[in-house]
Amino acid sequence: MTKEYLDLKMDFMFKQLFGDPRRKSITIAFLNDLLHRKENDRITDVEYENTELIKEALDGKTSRLDVLVHTSNGERINIEIQLSHQHDMPERVLYYWSKLFSASLASGEDYQLLPPTIMINIVNYPLFPHETDSFHTVFHIKEDTEHFSWSPHLEFHAIDLSQFMVKWKKYKREMKQNPPKELPWLMMLSAANYQKKVFDEEIFQELEVLAMNEQEIREALVEWENLSANKENKELYEARLKFLRDQLSNIRGERREGIKEGIKKGIKQGIEQGIKQGIDQGLEQGKEKERKEIIQKMLRKGMDVKTIANILDCSREEVEKYQG
Repeated sequence: MTKEYLDLKMDFMFKQLFGDPRRKSITIAFLNDLLHRKENDRITDVEYENTELIKEALDGKTSRLDVLVHTSNGERINIEIQLSHQHDMPERVLYYWSKLFSASLASGEDYQLLPPTIMINIVNYPLFPHETDSFHTVFHIKEDTEHFSWSPHLEFHAIDLSQFMVKWKKYKREMKQNPPKELPWLMMLSAANYQKKVFDEEIFQELEVLAMNEQEIREALVEWENLSANKENKELYEARLKFLRDQLSNIRGERREGIKEGIKKGIKQGIEQGIKQGIDQGLEQGKEKERKEIIQKMLRKGMDVKTIANILDCSREEVEKYQG
C-alpha cells in the first residue's frame, strides 16, 4: 500500500478525527459503539465543549482534555487517549471526573441537574495488569454485597489497546465471527504504530471489509486518509514524535541513574534493606536488560546468589542465569 496513515493514537490526530464538529457523525458512531448503546439509549447528537475546563490540575497548571462532549441523552463524556504509562492514572481519572462533574452545576442550582459524567480512557498499556486481561473494562460505584448502584452519574471506561492486540492476534477468528461493537474503532487505533514505525496491513484490510457495510467506518477511513496526507499534519506529527522520543529517552536516563544511585547508596550503607530500597526506586517499571545489569554488578561486587535473590525478591535461578 502506497498511502500513508498517521497513528491515530497520537493525541492531535485523535482530536482531529473525533473532536472536530465537522466529523460529528464519526464521533457519535464511535461513542455509541464504545459504550455499547442500543435503540432508545443511542446517542443521536453531541455538542463539543471547551477542553480547557480543568484549571486546577495537580501541578497547578491548566490541563487540556482530549475530547469533551455533551450528548443528546444529557450526559457529559470525556475521551482521553494516553500513550505513556501514567502510574497514577486511576487517581487522575477520578480527579478529572470530579472536576468535570462539579463544574456542571452553577451556584445555587439543584443537585438533580448534575448530568451523568462518563470518562473513557484509551491507553496503550495495562491499567490493571494483575486484575484482568480484558481490553475493555467498565466501572461504577456499587454496594459491596448486594451490588446496587450508588448513582448512575459515574461511569469509567478503560480501553487497553495493547491487550486488544494480544486478543486480536490470538482470537482473530472468534472476534470476527462475533465482533464486539468497538472492534472497528480499536482496529483503526491499533493499525499504525508510531513507536515501531509499522502499519498493520492485515488489520487495515479487515477494516476495509467492515467499512463496506458501515457508513461511519467508511467516512472515518476517508477522513483518516485525508488527515494523514495533510502536509501540516505530517509536520506536527514528526514534531510530536521527536518530543515523545526525547521524553522517553529522558525517562530511561533518569531510571538508569536512579538504579546506579540506588546500588551505590545501598552498598555504602552496608545493609541489605538499604540496597533493596535503593534498587526498588530504580527498578520500577524497569526492563529485563536493566535487571540483568543490576544482578551482574552485584555478582561482581562479590555478593552471593542467595543474598542477591533475597534482596531483589527473585528466584536463585534468575540470579544464576547471569553468572559467568
